Amino acid sequence: MSLIHSFQSKRSSIGLLSVLFPILLTGCSTVNSSESAPATTPMPHGQSSYEQYLQDAQEWMGVNRRYVSDNHDEELQMHLPFEYRPQKPNGKGILMIHGFSDSPFNFQDFGRYFADRGYLVRGVLIPGHGTKPEDMLNVTFDDWDRMVEEQTKLMAQEVDELYIAGFSAGGNLAVHEAYENSAVDGMILFAPALAIRTKLYKMVPVVSFFTDWLIEPEDRDGGLNRFRYRTVPMQALETFTDSMESAMRRLQGEPYTKPVMVVFAENDTIVDSQKLLPMMQEKFTSPYSRFVWYGDHLPEGAVASDKRLTVLTDFLPEYRIRSFSHLGIMFSPENPWYGSEGKQRYCLRGQSDAKRDYCHTGKPVWYGSWREDRDGHPYARLTFNPYFEQQNELIDNTLKSIP
Repeated sequence: MSLIHSFQSKRSSIGLLSVLFPILLTGCSTVNSSESAPATTPMPHGQSSYEQYLQDAQEWMGVNRRYVSDNHDEELQMHLPFEYRPQKPNGKGILMIHGFSDSPFNFQDFGRYFADRGYLVRGVLIPGHGTKPEDMLNVTFDDWDRMVEEQTKLMAQEVDELYIAGFSAGGNLAVHEAYENSAVDGMILFAPALAIRTKLYKMVPVVSFFTDWLIEPEDRDGGLNRFRYRTVPMQALETFTDSMESAMRRLQGEPYTKPVMVVFAENDTIVDSQKLLPMMQEKFTSPYSRFVWYGDHLPEGAVASDKRLTVLTDFLPEYRIRSFSHLGIMFSPENPWYGSEGKQRYCLRGQSDAKRDYCHTGKPVWYGSWREDRDGHPYARLTFNPYFEQQNELIDNTLKSIP
């Protein structure tokens, strides 16, 4: 998912570190980094073509992934970089960067949609992801940035217009690259994690002196599932923090004049969307920029009269949806795992045992963000976007209208 989906099952979670630090400081978790598997040598970089990048990724992951199911091919397809080539190219390309502890699976629905409409689309794998959490122990922000820079350069050779799309922490990397690279023609940002709803991340460098882990992979059933990591080492949190601070420095500097499409959820429990929307309305100055806000209340400082802003309610009782989540904006209702009839359901732990048990039976429930508890319903996390088609049509029409 997303930035911190790994630890969101904790009842009090409003962000990764707001859960981790209480665990550490109260001594409720035993930390013994010697039990973790050694980190794998990072995947090779510097490929001269995207085809070679795909081949190297497949070989590297095939050897180093810790599988959680018997269907190894299916797991690999969720984590491998991907490319969808259009039958009728329109000269535009989109490079897609997944979220922290996540996988390219974040962008597969989005990628297929845009490939069907003429775009060359590629999903990349952030270094340290896709295999096992231990492989993030030796990865730095420079490794992440270098991968994005390399893949941006390769895609720029094949398209007339290049856009970078990022989800959550992937949005941080997109912002960093777009500000630094004139070959980038704009951005598409889904819940970009330039600001999060906790200040405890500032303690990460201090805590890193004492331990590599707060929650060992062994305490998380190997630390991963089919789609993503369920725990990460402290080094990875430092790397994420570096990405967040790098992107925020650029946003707070000079305005960005190229088009940017930004999607936020009001009730996102991870990203501080209330802080970021007004900033981005101010700093992203192109008349072709677009902002989508899923919610019923705009944050203080947001410009409601901005013609670039689209506001859509996140209370949809006809779909039993009470609020939108960080993850849900990414997936089609038709997704076989995360869609409205998907195989994967995340029952909210903040609700009573009886409601959670009811949710686990697979019976109809309501959907919302991780902290949703209004109206007395049993809740599961919303993992799909009922506005998926409308959202993507807005992005597509905007990109096609740019002179």
